[in-house]
Amino acid sequence: MKNTSILLTLISATLCAGLATTASANHRSGDFPLPEIMAGGDFNHDGNIDLAVNLSGFDNFTVLTGDGAGNFTIKRHVEEDTLPKAVVAGDLNNDGQLDIVAVAQWGYNVKTYLGDGAGGFEFSQEINGDGEPNRLRLADLNKDGNLDIIYNAPLENKLIIFFGIGNGRFSQSALELERYPNIFGIRVADLNKDGNLDIAFTYFEDTTPTGSHLQILLGDGAGNFTVGQNVVINPQCNNVEFNDMNKDGNLDIILAGAGAENDTGVFISTYLGDGAGNFTLKQALDLGTGSIKGEIGVGDFNEDGNIDVAFPLSSNGGQRGDFSTDLLMFFGDNQGNFTQGQTVTVGKEPGSTFVGDFNKDGHLDIAETNRTDGTLSVLLGNGNGTFTTHATIPLNAVATP
Repeated sequence: MKNTSILLTLISATLCAGLATTASANHRSGDFPLPEIMAGGDFNHDGNIDLAVNLSGFDNFTVLTGDGAGNFTIKRHVEEDTLPKAVVAGDLNNDGQLDIVAVAQWGYNVKTYLGDGAGGFEFSQEINGDGEPNRLRLADLNKDGNLDIIYNAPLENKLIIFFGIGNGRFSQSALELERYPNIFGIRVADLNKDGNLDIAFTYFEDTTPTGSHLQILLGDGAGNFTVGQNVVINPQCNNVEFNDMNKDGNLDIILAGAGAENDTGVFISTYLGDGAGNFTLKQALDLGTGSIKGEIGVGDFNEDGNIDVAFPLSSNGGQRGDFSTDLLMFFGDNQGNFTQGQTVTVGKEPGSTFVGDFNKDGHLDIAETNRTDGTLSVLLGNGNGTFTTHATIPLNAVATP
């Protein structure tokens, strides 16, 4: 179901692009890495956080090993399919090693890669991904001890679930939840406190003020879902996060957007949960014109006990190519509200964030992809909500043996 005209356009653009520093160890379909959504974890069992960064321009993901002091080294590039958009990490085959699942928008597939515990990954299975998928999650939705894959099919108006069947393999047929166009933000959690995982996702029918929605699907613990609350939200929302923001014991929702092709501006909005799977708007912050292409990061960055948000602003204007260099910080107040804090200057066209303590000093740090620059910014947290740029890593570099 590949679109030939789109592929020819991509090839033509690639051939016309200026040549960046070559890297013979890379699998490269283009000259620019174009990093987007990343995953993290201890891939080589050395006690340090490592990263897998999706490179949509090279049709691969690159693995960077952390040294526990905030430094990362490119160790390998793993081939994917055309225009990969995101990677997630989890133990697919229950062997104690982290594995990777990757989604390719123009490859129309989802691929699994099994980890060897030393930072290497081997291709395992390809899963059909019609509908130009670009977001995915892992969770055990049916309580059989195996992780399942949840991903979007924006052009086919579906949310698709492939259930794990053991040994890192997945079912040949999928559960397809239809009539949801342009799904982007997806998260999984127990929203109604029944012990079963539920799904929240955002989708949009059109670009009107009432055309975007948050949909709740309530799980029964056996892989089945009942349609729950549907909320009209800010236009073209592409980020969903859960946290108990007001400490009442119920999960709340943080939404952020808007996506790359919007003309309505960017925002953060919060919804407080009632513990039964229903949510009520608490705050909506209008952040002006612009867009966010990747994923926000959440954590208690100023160590006051409240959740905060790191917002990578991809564009700060309505014109294509008007790229930002801003990572915006927002601090929570224990009631579900956010106020803006430090703006961290990063590379051109901030993409996505990953949050963790990279240098083991007890403070949360942030890794952030810069799509146009082809770099990864490593920002070390000071524990008070401010960050210092520790490193800027070119992602077109040759892997280090």
